[in-house]
Amino acid sequence: MKIPSWPAWFPYPISWLRGFVLSRIFGFFVISGIPEVSNTGDFFILLTVAWLVQPFLFTFLHYLTAATIEAAITGLPSQVPNYDRIHQWLTSKRCSGTWRHWREGLNAFVVLFFGFFFSLFVGALIIAAPSDRESSMWKLTIALSCLPVATAYLYQYDLWARRRRAAKQERRSQNSTAPAAKQKRRSSAPTNLPDPNPIEQELNQLSADAGATRMRPVRQAAPEVADWYVFRSGKAEGPYTKLQLWEVQKITARTKVRRGDGDWQRAGEVSELTKYLTQQ
Repeated sequence: MKIPSWPAWFPYPISWLRGFVLSRIFGFFVISGIPEVSNTGDFFILLTVAWLVQPFLFTFLHYLTAATIEAAITGLPSQVPNYDRIHQWLTSKRCSGTWRHWREGLNAFVVLFFGFFFSLFVGALIIAAPSDRESSMWKLTIALSCLPVATAYLYQYDLWARRRRAAKQERRSQNSTAPAAKQKRRSSAPTNLPDPNPIEQELNQLSADAGATRMRPVRQAAPEVADWYVFRSGKAEGPYTKLQLWEVQKITARTKVRRGDGDWQRAGEVSELTKYLTQQ
């Protein structure tokens, strides 16, 4: 049975949880202070105070929740599946330090600002009556009811933005290391390998000039005879082809070689072996 993926347009449960907690705390402060409000100025002061308190309160709640979860996970036995991955995640840079708690508090500060004014705008659209006390209370009630949904979607957008930044950084790091790896692969290969048969290449070029679409298969040159020997550990090893001298023996300019029954000489002194030397 195929498990359906999470809808891209619907917030994750963690986004709903954050939005619900943030909106409930803000709503508690506002509703508790409503009886003391006598005019519009006092109402805006109440909203401002309830808004400014949220970063500090949400930072403390995040610290308390994270400390409880970490203590519970740390106490798990090592036989628990994926224990090493969980422990690595807890000790990672992004999950350690106090900045992550303050970041959640700052996120709550920004999310609440935009979420509440959006919810207040929705309330004003639903109730277009004159701004008396009763209609203002209804607008506030509607705004507080819409606030969990608005903040959940804002938290979901923040999560999406973080993942997108992380993906860009990962691609940037991969692109920065790819040229070096590619250059390393190129430098490890011989600069010149045995060339294809030049006659076949010329025939293919003539066929292309004549408009033929089917090319003749290019046959490689005749196999090289293995008649090269290397002087290793006081004895001759071989025979090898020139390509095998590079691939197997990793000859350098100072390696002693000979062809057939010829005299021993340094590989750097043999012109036809120059392109098969391994650079030290």
